[in-house]
Amino acid sequence: MASDLLSSAANTDYDASSIEVLEGLEPVRKRPGMYIGGTDERALHHLVAEVLDNSMDEAVAGHANRIEVELHADYSVTIRDNGRGIPVDPHPKFPDKSALEVILCTLHAGGKFSGKAYQTSGGLHGVGASVVNALSDSMVVEVARNRELYEQRFARGIPLGPIAKIGAAPNRRGTSVTFHADEQIFGKHRFKPARLFASIRSKAYLFSGVEIRWKTEIDDGETPREATFHFPGGLSDYLVETLGKASTYAEAPFAGTVDFQERFNVPGKVEWAVNWTPSRDGFIQSYCNTVPTPEGGTHESGFWAAILKGI
Repeated sequence: MASDLLSSAANTDYDASSIEVLEGLEPVRKRPGMYIGGTDERALHHLVAEVLDNSMDEAVAGHANRIEVELHADYSVTIRDNGRGIPVDPHPKFPDKSALEVILCTLHAGGKFSGKAYQTSGGLHGVGASVVNALSDSMVVEVARNRELYEQRFARGIPLGPIAKIGAAPNRRGTSVTFHADEQIFGKHRFKPARLFASIRSKAYLFSGVEIRWKTEIDDGETPREATFHFPGGLSDYLVETLGKASTYAEAPFAGTVDFQERFNVPGKVEWAVNWTPSRDGFIQSYCNTVPTPEGGTHESGFWAAILKGI
């Protein structure tokens, strides 16, 4: 049996024609697990996080202060912000395509690769929007820039036509993304209002300068149909809510923020909130640009060392 297998393997041609080349967004559809960790319910909800993180980046960078998230009856999701809007002019490298099309149809395209962008950017750093596009059977993007409204439609990562100017937008700016996850990829999994609600609520806690509005057409019996999140206390409010009714040694968390530009003339900012409680086990949750970092990092280990040294 072993010799037969070896003989069979030896007769298999392995030449240049054996090398498969995937173009555009084909790799994402072929191996979605490499980009979003799988095709289960958690991976499905990660699609919303990727688009939401783009809007949060605009807010953290100071270009937006309002984000809207809406779950529709057909389980499509719309996320819109009042930021700068994705660029719609022709891309220098691809003059026959808009920057919008390049961003949404090219795996490694975006405005988040420079060192400067990393000061405020989260998500997959220029990869997220195109991955969501690839794994959606429908995506519609509207951009309001320079008092004009533009739109482009996609299906499974492929443009259904060029970007089009669809009207005037004298009192509007920002980006609106509506997408429907592809059932060929995610099967029977559907977005759950409660899970999305908790996710966007935590984002509002993580950045005190943003207001997030929630709306859902799907009634699960427990999630509010509409809500507005804005927490001026930021992480301090988040910690109080997380601790719930647990007794604490301090009435209010030890909390604050430092802008490195003001103090040290280098870009960056850090925010923290700490309290001590005898009634439950300790925990630490860290984030980088509103994205959870469960494995920690220099930001977490440095802060933890500073707390211990201070005490």
